[in-house]
Amino acid sequence: MTQDEIFLIKLNDKIASLTQQFAALSKKKLYEPCFDAQLFNYQGVLLNGYTPYLTELESNYQKLTNLINKENQNHYLEQIVYLSDLIVKQLSALQRELSTLSLRKTKNNIQTESTLHEQHAKNLGYLTRLESMKYQLQQDLTLQPDEQTKQLAVIEKRIANCRHALSIIEQQIEQS
Repeated sequence: MTQDEIFLIKLNDKIASLTQQFAALSKKKLYEPCFDAQLFNYQGVLLNGYTPYLTELESNYQKLTNLINKENQNHYLEQIVYLSDLIVKQLSALQRELSTLSLRKTKNNIQTESTLHEQHAKNLGYLTRLESMKYQLQQDLTLQPDEQTKQLAVIEKRIANCRHALSIIEQQIEQS
């Protein structure tokens, strides 16, 4: 077995191992890129978890394998070196991501839950104040009917917006 073949087998084993480790996270949605654009081309919303990153890594591995298996490797030496370096960097980045994922996951979940509960409490306070303002406005006999109607419409719109925001926050709390 040549050194090239041994190298490719080791890379393939590491890629397979990472793919297996990330398999449990395939349903996780990622709303922002995890890696630099120079490391991985995919920079969109990741609805399939880390799958696009793994697919890109496997694609680069296949390109490297094809170049190494060509008869005149010397013509492709720069590409082979570049792809080898890129694959090693991608593997390292994915391994770091996997090792720090549990730390970040716990920290983010705690922060998100407390932030959501804080937002919910804040919006409940707004809603209470708005309903109080609406009640006071309805009881105010000194205002002209036109002016009172305008102010009531504004407050009712704010109440509707506040209730809508509360329902969104409650859905987010249920999902977390």
